Amino acid sequence: MNNLMTVHTLGPQLIALLGLPKHCVSFELRCAAGELVTVKCEFYPEEAEGIDLVLAEYELVPRETPTAVEPHPAEVIGFDAWMRERVELAHCNMMVRARIGGQRYCNQG
Repeated sequence: MNNLMTVHTLGPQLIALLGLPKHCVSFELRCAAGELVTVKCEFYPEEAEGIDLVLAEYELVPRETPTAVEPHPAEVIGFDAWMRERVELAHCNMMVRARIGGQRYCNQG
């Protein structure tokens, strides 16, 4: 089976990802070392309001980056310490549920 990437398969995906106008005829994406990324786009405006819209220049701006994710506790204190805490907590919770005669088996509960 031949999986060729054509303008009909890749083009619409790139147009959507770059946020280019709906009626995009063509675009050029230039990514060169040490230069800003530039996009030249030819499109047919839906409702042109004068020559200004047709000859407009657009500037790409970065999308907001996701907020920093808090590291998992296992990454902070180490996996073994984290696992010991989990096992101890699970054991204490089980013992609280299984109390016999009001006996406390651990510091919790």
